[in-house]
Amino acid sequence: MSTRMASLRFRLVIGFMLVSVPAMLASAFIAAKLISDAFEDNVEQWLGDTSRFFALEIAEATQEAQRVAGVIGHRLEQSSDDHKMQRTVEREFAVLNSVGYDLIAIYRPGGEVLFKTRDFSSLAPLPTETSLGLFRIETDGKRWIMAGAVQAVQIGGQPANLLVGTWLDESSFGGIKVVTALEIRFFALFDGKPELVMQTHSDRAAVVPEAIRARLEAGEDGIFDSDADGGAYRAVYAGLRGIDGQLAAISFIGMRSEAGFFEQLGRESLFLGIFLLGSAISIVVGILTSDLLVRPLRALTHGVRAIAAGDFGQRVSAGGGREIVELASGFNGMAEQLGKLQELEAELRRKDRLSALGQAAMVIAHEVRNPLGIIKTSTEVVRNRAKLGGAEEKMLGYVIDEVRRIETLVRDFLDFAQPKPPAKVELPLRAVIDRVGAIAAPEFSRQKIELSVDDSSGGATVLGDPDQLYQACLNLVLNAIDAMPEGGTIHASVRATGESVSLTISDEGAGVPDAIRPEIFNPFFTTKAKGTGLGLAKVQTVAEAHGGSATCVCEPGRGAAFTIALPRAKPGAPA
Repeated sequence: MSTRMASLRFRLVIGFMLVSVPAMLASAFIAAKLISDAFEDNVEQWLGDTSRFFALEIAEATQEAQRVAGVIGHRLEQSSDDHKMQRTVEREFAVLNSVGYDLIAIYRPGGEVLFKTRDFSSLAPLPTETSLGLFRIETDGKRWIMAGAVQAVQIGGQPANLLVGTWLDESSFGGIKVVTALEIRFFALFDGKPELVMQTHSDRAAVVPEAIRARLEAGEDGIFDSDADGGAYRAVYAGLRGIDGQLAAISFIGMRSEAGFFEQLGRESLFLGIFLLGSAISIVVGILTSDLLVRPLRALTHGVRAIAAGDFGQRVSAGGGREIVELASGFNGMAEQLGKLQELEAELRRKDRLSALGQAAMVIAHEVRNPLGIIKTSTEVVRNRAKLGGAEEKMLGYVIDEVRRIETLVRDFLDFAQPKPPAKVELPLRAVIDRVGAIAAPEFSRQKIELSVDDSSGGATVLGDPDQLYQACLNLVLNAIDAMPEGGTIHASVRATGESVSLTISDEGAGVPDAIRPEIFNPFFTTKAKGTGLGLAKVQTVAEAHGGSATCVCEPGRGAAFTIALPRAKPGAPA
């Protein structure tokens, strides 16, 4: 059966996999695509934000140059002559050069240069009004991209323009260069060709694809390229406009393709990983699900085996689905009915035995009692009429005693096999135990035994035969006396519920061994050398004749407790 259960569990797991694998394949493909696309979108957004931060740093440099130009222009307008103006410009340039400014120049709107800190030429016309932006400057045979500003001023009553700027080179981008995970490049455009100004990692050649440059010149602000430098980078190209509105510089913000976790995996690897993980989860879920299904079936199988072996007390927990719960409930109901049938069968067999005993009792009464009467009478006549010696007199006394004992045994046997119907009257069980205590008081004294009665029945009554109940209770008390040869206390307790009243007699003896407990109420079963084995059987017969029961509860070494439970008398019920 266990092999079949294992096979069923295996088939359930396989069936679950066959159902879940196609869905898992589709789910894994969709999940891999969504995760990959989401990662791509996040990378694009992050690089775009970094590119805008890069452009913002350049914009801040031009704004700072505008503020500086405004301050210097104000001071120049306060200079009374050219000599003072030149001294002011030289003094301010010395200060500005120490903080990174590279060029100061004053020129008229017509192009006449009044002052300059170095020789230079602009590759685009210089503005004639206040403005800021990127300038393409050539000086000392080298071309620069300059972040600067022009301030319109009045010098000597004539309009002029003040130019202040700083070169954009590697020293200008210290803030963004600390992000070492990124590749940052800055290109300046001279004669339409990009020239590399700054690069954070110099292990690769830096170029701007013609198609990217053309799109930036056409007006696009930023372009994301997921295959930059032949697939080495994911990058964003951004264009920076000069003071003349033309494309003056291009920034490159890139992240290595192998730097991303999902890129290292690849979409195929990601799909395979999700599929394998999902399949493993499906297998685990399948095993757990099959276990949930098979466990109740295994319990049912165990229960069927137990019932087949005669254990009708076996029950199965009602777990699992609705059908399994119904099956378990049906099984438990069947086991309960079988148990009742077994009890009924045992009761019928016992009654059949009692019926057979009753018929045998008639034969014994006819075949044994009459000869016993003749033997007893003849023996008494011989003893009374004949002159016998002491030994012969004693021998005839033994014969008469044994005949009387046999008569008592036959009478007890007849009373058990053919009991009289109880003559019921309403009485409390406390009255029964009090009667027994009064009759057995001399024996209690002789055996050094005390009787303790605990009555919490509240005066509840039963319908019963006082003599039969007395005899049953007396049998229990005599058994308790025999169980305590060294003396002790017999505890009698009377309890009542809404439906029954019970009397429990317990002793402090050795208890009833587990091996013989099922047999103690059987007729003729006894552990006493001179017992008939009818005492407890009579107790059970009396209890059942009154519609009740007799039970035994004991723990080995802690005494035995016998309980007679009878139906409680209803008010106004006829006897």
